[in-house]
Amino acid sequence: MHMWYWFGKDLGVFLFPGYVVTTTWGMIATCFGIAALAVLYEGTKVLQYKLRQMTLDSLAKTSPSTENSTLISRISSRSFNASFFVQCSSYWSRWLLEVFHWSFHTLMGYIIMMAAMTYNGYITIALVCGAAIGYWIFSPALMSFSIKQFPQQKSVQCEVECADAIVNSERRQSTVSFVAEQIATEVVADIHATQT
Repeated sequence: MHMWYWFGKDLGVFLFPGYVVTTTWGMIATCFGIAALAVLYEGTKVLQYKLRQMTLDSLAKTSPSTENSTLISRISSRSFNASFFVQCSSYWSRWLLEVFHWSFHTLMGYIIMMAAMTYNGYITIALVCGAAIGYWIFSPALMSFSIKQFPQQKSVQCEVECADAIVNSERRQSTVSFVAEQIATEVVADIHATQT
């Protein structure tokens, strides 16, 4: 096993017993397979985010959102009906699917890491190219998911009265901070005066 980067076609046993790479075509096929695995790894990030959103949406639908819903009303006998158990099982099935997907994503990450640990230059180039292609394909979806997380800001038309209120509040804050700084200076001066 090499402990430095090398370029060669003879990998020997690669990742799994029985998978031996000794020919040029075997190395090319392995590089394409590793690049495809890196693309798939980037794609599973998008799927993980979608599964997380589905789970959170199902949780938001099952939990009461009114102010009058208290702990006692959640525990009342009428809340334990068939629809409650259907909603609960739906939530848990989505959660289990999310956990299974996360496990698969982690397994793929470890396989990619083991491939990189061969220190073969061709394998590393294939991994980097596959990850770059995967990022190029799936990054717009990840960015749109990230943007959806931020709350929508509403633009408000500011009239003359509104602008005056903003300016006056800034003046009040600056006056208060000026007075606070002056008091702090006087306190510091008093402390120094008593020490001398």
